[in-house]
Amino acid sequence: MGAKSRALFTVLGILAIVLVAVFGATAVGDRRDVAGAGGATSVSLATIDPSAISWSIERVGAPAAWNMTTGSSEIVVAIIDSGIDGTAPDLSSALWINLDEIAGNGIDDDGNGYVDDLHGWDFRDNDPGSLVGTPIHWHGTFVAGLIAARPDSNQATGVAPDIRVMDLRFLDTRNQFYGRDWEMFAEAIDYAIDNGADIINLSVYCNGVPPATLEQALRRAHDAGVLVVGIAGNNGCNRVCYPGRYPWVIAVSATDRENGLASFSNYGADVAVCAPGDAVISLYPDGEIAAGSGTSFAAPHVSAALALILSRNAGLSPQEALACLMDSATDLGIAGSDAEFGSGLINAGQAVASAISG
Repeated sequence: MGAKSRALFTVLGILAIVLVAVFGATAVGDRRDVAGAGGATSVSLATIDPSAISWSIERVGAPAAWNMTTGSSEIVVAIIDSGIDGTAPDLSSALWINLDEIAGNGIDDDGNGYVDDLHGWDFRDNDPGSLVGTPIHWHGTFVAGLIAARPDSNQATGVAPDIRVMDLRFLDTRNQFYGRDWEMFAEAIDYAIDNGADIINLSVYCNGVPPATLEQALRRAHDAGVLVVGIAGNNGCNRVCYPGRYPWVIAVSATDRENGLASFSNYGADVAVCAPGDAVISLYPDGEIAAGSGTSFAAPHVSAALALILSRNAGLSPQEALACLMDSATDLGIAGSDAEFGSGLINAGQAVASAISG
C-alpha cells in the first residue's frame, strides 16, 4: 500500500468518528443516517523494533500465558467489523475455515444459507469474502491482528496467535453502519452463533439505544453460551455506549501506557474490565504495522484472553471463563471494581493459570 493510500485510510478512519459525533442517526436513506461505527480514534504507521513484543501484549500478560497455551485452533472468535484482509501474511493462517463448505463451487454445501462461506460472510456486500466487493476499512484487520496475528519479525503478534478468527464484515468502507442495517447486524450475530463461534468481538458502538432486533440477537448469543465482548465508547464521558451497555456484553474501557484511563475512553458502571487501547500496535490491511487508538482496540485483548482461557480448559462454562478473567485482573484506580476500570486490567497469564487450576 502506498503512502497516499495509507493517508486515505487514516483520513477515513478519523472522518468516521467525526461524522458519528456530529450527525448521529437521522432518516433512513440519508448518508448522514449513521447509527454507529467502529470505535477507533486514530491510526498511524509505526517504526517497529522487530526484537520486541508490543507493549500492550506484554501489559496484559500474554507472554506468561503462552507458557501454558498460545491458543487452540478449536477456539473461534467471530469478528463483526469492517472486514479482515486475510491475505496479510500474519493473518492468513489465523482465519477460521468452514470445513463443511467447498470453496468456489457456487453451492451451499453445508446448507447454512450462505454459499461458499469458507471464512465467514460479508454482510455489507452479501458475498462470501470481505475482499470481493467494496473496499474494506482498516479497522477490522487491526482488530484481528490484536487477537490472532501470528508471530513474525515485528511487534504485531496477537494475544492468542493459535486460535481462529471468523470474518463477519458488517461496517462499510467508511467504518460505519446506518439505521437500515439493524437486521444485517443481527444476521451477523446469528451467523456467529450458528457456525460455532465461542466468542464474538464487537469493536463497534451505536448512537442512542438500538432497536429490539439487536438486543434479541445478543440475548440469543448469551443463551447459546457465546461470550460477547464490546466497547465502552470513545467520547471520554461517563456513559457506556450500546451494545457494550447490554448485560449480555462484556464492556471494556481503554487504558494508556501509564495504566490510566485513556483520554478518549468512556467509562461507567457497565464496564467489566479494561485493557490497553492507546497507541497499540497491530496490522494494516496489507500486513504493514501500525499504531492505533480507541476502545475498539482494547476489546480484542479481552476477546483473545478469553480465547486463551478456553483453549487451556475447554470444559469451563462461559461464566467460569469470564470469572477467571475478572478475578485475576489487576486492580486499578480506587480499590475494588469501579466505573473507570471495572474489575481491573486483564492479566492473561494469571487468568489462564486459574483456568488450569480450576
